[in-house]
Amino acid sequence: MKTATLSQKLFSLRLLLIVGIALTFGACKNNDPQPDEPFSEAIRSNIPQETIDKIREMGIKVNEGTKPPLLNGTYWLSPLIMTMTEVPNDNYKVGHRFDDYKIKLYNQDEKKLTISLDNKGYNFSGELRTTSIGQNGAYIAGKGNFFTVFIVTEGEHTYNSSRFKMLEVYSGELSPTGINNMQNAIIMIDNYGNVNDDLIPNNTGRAFYDSDAFSESGGTFRIASNRKGNVAEKATDGERELFLKK
Repeated sequence: MKTATLSQKLFSLRLLLIVGIALTFGACKNNDPQPDEPFSEAIRSNIPQETIDKIREMGIKVNEGTKPPLLNGTYWLSPLIMTMTEVPNDNYKVGHRFDDYKIKLYNQDEKKLTISLDNKGYNFSGELRTTSIGQNGAYIAGKGNFFTVFIVTEGEHTYNSSRFKMLEVYSGELSPTGINNMQNAIIMIDNYGNVNDDLIPNNTGRAFYDSDAFSESGGTFRIASNRKGNVAEKATDGERELFLKK
């Protein structure tokens, strides 16, 4: 039987030390907590970073995180004031009051980080002017009480044949009775030829906020009888319009 030489023993010892260090490093690496991703895989796959950057340039606070609050409910955006426009030669100025909107958030999936969103727009007289239904659900991000929802909606006017597809974004802070500091942005994806010449051009958009800094929850999504009290007040800046109106 051969006896290992001193050099062979030293080589074996060094090999054991290298393997031991590698295993220890690997174990530490696997056990180290990984930082939270800013957005879910669904958002990273479906909402290009340049689109998120554009929304931020429009003044919208895009909340990051993968642990958003539970948002299921109905909320009023009123008074809805435009804060920024990317529509060339826009007929409306920053500060214009647009139609009040009611949004319904439902079917939130806390694992997939998706949610469904429908909305309705009402004019000064309380008439339903537009409806939109979320297409294939919405993506949600956020942490704690802060959230941002991204959704592509298909909508139509109730008074003519205009149809549209838009990216809508909603951001805010959930409270026990509603949403604080709600912001909203729209980007027109397809106005389907703008057959009535009453929609903003494709690839343009506007940003808004609920100017009383609170979008209350509650009520039904069906009719206008549950509207916010202040929507009966006269708008000081003239007739209100649909937020996608040309």
